[in-house]
Amino acid sequence: MQINVAQLLKEPVGAKRNYKVDEPAGENSDTQVAGYIDFTRTSLGILVTGKLTAQIKGLCSRCLCPAGTTIKFKMEDEFFPVIDINSGLHQEVAADELTIDQNHILDLDEAIRQYIIMATPTKLLCKPDCPGICPVCGQEFAKGDCKHRNKAYDHRWDKLVQLEKESKV
Repeated sequence: MQINVAQLLKEPVGAKRNYKVDEPAGENSDTQVAGYIDFTRTSLGILVTGKLTAQIKGLCSRCLCPAGTTIKFKMEDEFFPVIDINSGLHQEVAADELTIDQNHILDLDEAIRQYIIMATPTKLLCKPDCPGICPVCGQEFAKGDCKHRNKAYDHRWDKLVQLEKESKV
């Protein structure tokens, strides 16, 4: 999402613009982002704040079936121009700062992509109670049990299993 902010950069500190967002998160992205973004002129650049939702897709971490969810996130970042709008002179900007390019275009794609990554759950599930798959044969437990369901056993637990058996006697 690219927005020309030349007029906003010419306005006094505190000037605002509001935008409604409902488009893909980037040029090659299939993630849909929706919400509202506010642009506020600061003394050094433009403060971007917003409340957004994104539809993310992936694979369930338990059964490897297609899964998706809606995530909500707030963004707040300040973007700094590389060219002074009034004088046309180049301005020094730190390498790790978000910038407004020489044509006064503010590109939100990278910032939104990073916020989506931070808001995405570490384990995406197709449904909250997904039973997963058998680690031996790959059978989906939602479609029925396999012959390995109760036989999958980790021998590192032998001593604890033995203690449990002895405590029941």
